[in-house]
Amino acid sequence: MTTNTELNEIFKKQKEAFANNSSPSLKERIDRLQRLEAAMMKNRIAFQKTIREDFGAHSQYVTDLFETGGVLGRGRHLQATLEEWMRPVNRELNSTVHGSSTAKVIRQPKGVMGNMAPWNFPIECALVMVNDMLAAGNRVIVKGAELTPATSSLLEEVIKSEFDEDTLAVVNGDTSFSEYFSTMPWDHLTYTGGERVAKLVMNAASINLTPVTLELGGKNPTLFTNEGVCELLVERFLFNRVFKGGQVCTSPDYAMVPEEHLETWVNLAKNKWSEMYPNYIGHEDATGTINDHHFNRIMNYIDEAKEAGCEVISLNGEDPDESLRQIPMIIIINPDDSLSVMQEEIFGPVTAVKTYSNIDSAINYINSKPRPLAAYLVGREREMIQNFEENIISGGIGINVFGLQGAEPCLPFGGIGNSGMGCHSGHEGFLNYTHSKSVFECGDDSPLMASLKGPYGEITKAFSDAVFPDIN
Repeated sequence: MTTNTELNEIFKKQKEAFANNSSPSLKERIDRLQRLEAAMMKNRIAFQKTIREDFGAHSQYVTDLFETGGVLGRGRHLQATLEEWMRPVNRELNSTVHGSSTAKVIRQPKGVMGNMAPWNFPIECALVMVNDMLAAGNRVIVKGAELTPATSSLLEEVIKSEFDEDTLAVVNGDTSFSEYFSTMPWDHLTYTGGERVAKLVMNAASINLTPVTLELGGKNPTLFTNEGVCELLVERFLFNRVFKGGQVCTSPDYAMVPEEHLETWVNLAKNKWSEMYPNYIGHEDATGTINDHHFNRIMNYIDEAKEAGCEVISLNGEDPDESLRQIPMIIIINPDDSLSVMQEEIFGPVTAVKTYSNIDSAINYINSKPRPLAAYLVGREREMIQNFEENIISGGIGINVFGLQGAEPCLPFGGIGNSGMGCHSGHEGFLNYTHSKSVFECGDDSPLMASLKGPYGEITKAFSDAVFPDIN
């Protein structure tokens, strides 16, 4: 475990290194991105093993595609686009006012950044936005996730083998260490996790006026249209809902189905899930719940719904397995909004299924809740899709897809309201970790500058009158 003193020493080294090179070249930035890429490539198998150890069960393909692979995809995209994004951007001035004066925006690194990683994506969320930060020319210290000790420990070793700690370092510690981490005078701090801790992080960061990016979650709705209730799309919803055991911030949390198609939707869900996984518990594709506390939390949601009289359906008839910490795909029909399954982010393969009468009432219902990180529409009707895109307030939207709006390197990823602030990924992510500095160079022939020369005379009066033209 890293001590507070050791963290302070690394932070000091990075501050000094940034002061000595506050605008690293394109070549330097590409080198850093390539070294991060090499670290993922070299340790592919090792990361598969540690993440399986932490979760109890975790498919190697999920690790390859969405943990280490997510870091690789982001870095490669940045390597291809970085040269263009680093260029100063000229802004056009009114020559009548400014003469030959010029204006531009320079993309300047901010400095030393902190990144606090969550347990559900202990590799991807530790490093994927580090690509953005390094591309922007910053130095970075990553706080590894506490609930995935094997993976976080390996992450620290791997980064140490590829980087000097004055450029990029991974540190690990308990809850008190995390609290201290958030009080450091970062030039930017990013936290990925839950709303409760995010408030503590933001409060701690405010002491230093540290800008923060918060990547949170929430109850992501999925709205099925009439045409969305079909085999292909119901199946797509199911395998995305159970992906990584439902422990994904962009996972579809609850479904809304046209009331006249509820029975059809439920039957399709039962049939398609049973076809995919007649036996899901113990299957190599199944991901374990991270620990006993979270397994019991989800089970309490299920028990509460049963006690309230809700219809609770295991789609293939299986029961959860406490020893494996695995839960099959379970749906809860029309639970009251007061129940935990509708109040809390489930973070597991349990889905509330609510019915609705018309699209406007469904959109109003979604917008009446705290802002979700993601909102999904499943269907083909173009008018409904457009209505959903324009009127739903959420971090991002997926149409007949789940999560890829947050995984695609060319798109920004971030929440709004309760689901977060700021973003990473895409050009917007690069800008998030960059200071856009204005530069104005005044020409000798600037009429506006001449009007400011005292004592004020006719040219000053002309400019003043031009601001308030005679409308009569």
